[in-house]
Amino acid sequence: MSSFFIVGCVRSGTTMLRDVLRRHPDLACPEETQYYRWGHPFGTAGFAQCVLKPPVLIRHRSLDGLDEEAFRGEFDTARSRADLTRRHMTRFLKASGQSGRCWFDKSPQNVYGLPLLLHDFPDAKFIHIVRNPIDVVASLLRGAVIAAPSTLAAANYWFEAVAIVNTLKPVFGPRLLEVIYEDFTRQPLPQIRSILDFLDLDQADLSAATHHIHETRHDNRELLTAADYAVIAEICGVWATSYDYSVVPEPA
Repeated sequence: MSSFFIVGCVRSGTTMLRDVLRRHPDLACPEETQYYRWGHPFGTAGFAQCVLKPPVLIRHRSLDGLDEEAFRGEFDTARSRADLTRRHMTRFLKASGQSGRCWFDKSPQNVYGLPLLLHDFPDAKFIHIVRNPIDVVASLLRGAVIAAPSTLAAANYWFEAVAIVNTLKPVFGPRLLEVIYEDFTRQPLPQIRSILDFLDLDQADLSAATHHIHETRHDNRELLTAADYAVIAEICGVWATSYDYSVVPEPA
């Protein structure tokens, strides 16, 4: 099978989905690469700064068993983002003892480079996971994993990711599968079966990877004010409605 990419808004369940699919015997996925996140052209100082300097990406490479000096050699000789991605995945599979498996990438913010990603990997499939914007905004304001400085910023995290994917749907064609976070957490096993069918993978038993997954019901009334809900409705409202999400304040 071809490789695939998980994209979407941060705090929408991309890590949860990756960790489940990692348990499939034919699949392997490194930590986030984020090679398509940045707007700087490949080969520029700006792109090098974004990839080589952030401590979080250095830590990701360390977790994947990639020697930083060897990675720098690969980076310096790569010819494009696609070339760098393939080199990274080849080294990761070897370092992790998973050679022969199909790699996939989970970098939600690669959504910003989605047109180029579609071009560079014409045989790849894509999974877009979507979560209620109210819960995404609340999570970003809490800042447990990643923080947004304001409700406006948090709402635009959601809006921009969803708008990009939906605008490109005619280009994706059958290469795109959308997963609704709430459906997945409510009944993960049927959702997993659908995902494996989409990826043309054997229906491996991944039930053990879902034991920690449960339906989430967040009470955001103490965190979000009426003004916050107004911002969410203004920024996310149209796309939220298309996914049957309500952006009105929660009842007392």
